[in-house]
Amino acid sequence: MTRIERFGVVWEDIWLRSCALIHGVRHRVRQAPLTWLTVLVALFCPLSMAVVDRPLAFALKAHLGGDLEGFFKTITNLGLAEYSLVPAGLLWLGLTCKARRCLLPDQRRRWIELAWRPGYLFLAVAVTGLIENVVKVLVGRARPRLLFDTGFYGFHPFAHDWALNSFPSGHSQAIWAAMTALVVLVPRYDLLWLLVAVLVAASRVATTVHFLSDAVAGSWLGLAGAMVIARALRARGIKL
Repeated sequence: MTRIERFGVVWEDIWLRSCALIHGVRHRVRQAPLTWLTVLVALFCPLSMAVVDRPLAFALKAHLGGDLEGFFKTITNLGLAEYSLVPAGLLWLGLTCKARRCLLPDQRRRWIELAWRPGYLFLAVAVTGLIENVVKVLVGRARPRLLFDTGFYGFHPFAHDWALNSFPSGHSQAIWAAMTALVVLVPRYDLLWLLVAVLVAASRVATTVHFLSDAVAGSWLGLAGAMVIARALRARGIKL
């Protein structure tokens, strides 16, 4: 066997093994996408904190402006939790009251099933929001403003000051929880919901209110929390 033939055999073996490995990884990811997403986020955030967050924040602070900055400052408001909590909560309450007034069991059951749709959205945003607020205090990460003003880049655990509650991003958590819930409830427009979530999370970084890892962690929390809550409700026989 010539050297070229040996090289061909070795290369073919490497190629087949690589394809098998990729196929195996893809199969595992499809079986447990949320688990793998969690692993990726857990690996990405410390790396981003160490290498990416500071230079990216300085670059955006120095170069982003004009209409693009105005766009991000406008769309970032969609991440306010009350924009999803208030209408979803009121609709949940109204539909639940309507169900209780029904005399026929079948009608009552249908109204209760309908009420759980905004109820799920409310729970997705509220529960992940509570977790996000607790993590903010426990971690106590300094916001980019402190980096720009004083040069401080780090953590001050158990701090309640706004400037020391950067991780994770609350707007990113709220919008990803709400949009993930809408993907579950109205999957027909899933690309639109995901686009809104990505833009709002990106706006927190673009406007230098948060670091990149803050937005990624907040996005993961909202998405993962909404998915876990959906699974829990369905396991209890609640239709969404």
